[in-house]
Amino acid sequence: MATYTLVVRETSSHDGVDADILDEDGFIETTTQFRYGDYGVATDREDGRPDRIEEEFTADASRIDIQLERNDEAFAFRAIVDDEEAARVEVADDDWGLEA
Repeated sequence: MATYTLVVRETSSHDGVDADILDEDGFIETTTQFRYGDYGVATDREDGRPDRIEEEFTADASRIDIQLERNDEAFAFRAIVDDEEAARVEVADDDWGLEA
């Protein structure tokens, strides 16, 4: 079994999100990025970007992927290991100051 970390953070340009799965040594196993505009939302805040979110999990994996889901007011980032969800991070629009 190996330990991985699903990391979700806003891009430095504040116009999207980076999601990575890191291995035990901090190397990127897989990554994805999207822009808020692709989902019809934008930042609406005066301060800096929100804190990054990390969710650690263990798995004996042959395949690792990140899947993104969007409902009306939140994003869900899912770490998928061999077709099974191993970790999940949800970010509500209100939490990160996003609006349509």
